[in-house]
Amino acid sequence: MKISSLNKRITLQKLVEVENEANENVLVSQDFKTIWASIAPVKGREYLEAKKIQAELTYKITIRYAKDITPDMQIRYGERIFNIKDIIDPFEKHELLEIMCIEKVVKNG
Repeated sequence: MKISSLNKRITLQKLVEVENEANENVLVSQDFKTIWASIAPVKGREYLEAKKIQAELTYKITIRYAKDITPDMQIRYGERIFNIKDIIDPFEKHELLEIMCIEKVVKNG
């Protein structure tokens, strides 16, 4: 893969536990690192749930290798949020990471 194909600016986010005004612990997204990536759809699937159609789209997000990325993080690209499912180090070369993600899109219809 050519590094020039990493043309999308994404932000990796960690879910951290913080205390809100009611002294309750809640999970919030906290920006961890902003990096360059490529984003490519892998497959799509639609299903009916609670009278809403939800499209579940799987994406492969490719970035330069980084050892501090974990599956409990999420990725923000603009207004879109991707939940990380798998992190693959192709051929264990430590050059790139392929991050398999799911973006859930709710359509009212």
